[in-house]
Amino acid sequence: MNLSAIDVNLVIALDALLRERNVTYAARRMGLSQPAMSHALTRLRELFSDPLLVRVGRQMALSPRAEAMIPQVASIMQELAGLFGMETPPFDPATTPRAFRIAAAEYVDLVLLSKLNAALAQGGKNLSLHLLPLDARAADAVRIGEVDLAIGAFPADALPSGVSREELFEDRFVGLARASHPRARGRVDLDTYAALEHVTVPRQGAHDGVADDLIAARGVQRRAVMTVSHVLLVPHVVAGSDHVATVATRIGRAFSSMLPLRTFDLPFELPPLQISMLSSTRTHNEPAQAWLRGVVNDAVAHMQDAGRRKRV
Repeated sequence: MNLSAIDVNLVIALDALLRERNVTYAARRMGLSQPAMSHALTRLRELFSDPLLVRVGRQMALSPRAEAMIPQVASIMQELAGLFGMETPPFDPATTPRAFRIAAAEYVDLVLLSKLNAALAQGGKNLSLHLLPLDARAADAVRIGEVDLAIGAFPADALPSGVSREELFEDRFVGLARASHPRARGRVDLDTYAALEHVTVPRQGAHDGVADDLIAARGVQRRAVMTVSHVLLVPHVVAGSDHVATVATRIGRAFSSMLPLRTFDLPFELPPLQISMLSSTRTHNEPAQAWLRGVVNDAVAHMQDAGRRKRV
């Protein structure tokens, strides 16, 4: 292909589309009309013989080839900026259109969402937040730019290169039972705990199943009589039965204000649940990314402290 036939503006448009995964948001990012950006996407599709953006349900997603382009296009954009002596565009949350994508464990959504929403609402009407489920490939999604941040329980020694980890807060584990449970009171002994009917959550993300893994590592055998698909179902099951569960303190605190529940101390010590934030080293210094991380840290700073050994 003759490089002189390629419009450099198409590279900029491609970068915007890869980052935003949305024609409207990409158009706003470049200061173009939506028809103009749609025309650029059409030209890019012709150049690459690939759809680049495809509809999945109600949302748009990148094609596999587009996903593979992300690091290379980002590198080209940095080189172009350096070549022409350009500075990184400023980010003003009050005026700059931006759609942020955060993959987070449901537990994190529960304790942080209201604070995050309030902070983003103060930023401006051009900002939007998309919360995505956290799964086993969350770190890779951060690395390739599929999501801006991932928040959950991530081992520090199991991250791919190009991903940085920042610890946000920790929580401890407690037992959860209905308020009138006849046996789950105070600090139960190990035999009683093991004999209770337990609800568990299969390991499927960077939080679900963490307690189960830690308990199994201690060699504690429990009567697991039910598994549920996600952790936020657990309090509802426990409130209407004699089943119990082992959950993070903040889950017990949040749901005990809505359901007839109480927490009880475990008959053994477990390491605390460490919640961390993952971000890409490639975009770490971008103003918008730095602002978003600041919003998350501010939301964490304003959370109610669950570190105290306060029984709900």
